[in-house]
Amino acid sequence: MRWQPDSPVCAECGLDWQLARQEAIGLVAQVPDAATAAITRIPDPAQHTGDRWSASMYLWHLVDVLRIGTERLLTLTHDPRRGIICWDENALAEARRYQQLSPVVGLIVLRSAAQAWVTAAAAAPADIQVRHPQFGTLGALEIIRRNAHEVHHHLMDINRADTPR
Repeated sequence: MRWQPDSPVCAECGLDWQLARQEAIGLVAQVPDAATAAITRIPDPAQHTGDRWSASMYLWHLVDVLRIGTERLLTLTHDPRRGIICWDENALAEARRYQQLSPVVGLIVLRSAAQAWVTAAAAAPADIQVRHPQFGTLGALEIIRRNAHEVHHHLMDINRADTPR
């Protein structure tokens, strides 16, 4: 599972898990522009290549990653005793029918999701932790880094989505 770091640097996307909080927040803040550049150069972002998701599906996944990340950061900030839950990205993609959603709208929604996430990340207290059922106790920095990794990793997926395997 990519959400859990198993080495200091992600072997697939190259993200250094030790990046500073502000660097991680900055990486997420840049995702709307990076995703726009990637999506607009792909002739048909909704087209599947091989067994991977399409670029458009990865785009909508980024939206959900940031929305759920915002909820997690807000839970950490306002109701940490509640804890945060696991979610199934494939079940959510199916329920939301990612393959039918507009990449144009996805880019618009990604911008607002990233802004909300950046605001929540900047305000999240460093000294409070929240419980995750699979990964144990997490602080703001761990949640921020994990979301930054997802963004970085899935931008790579978008950039290679139109490349046949």
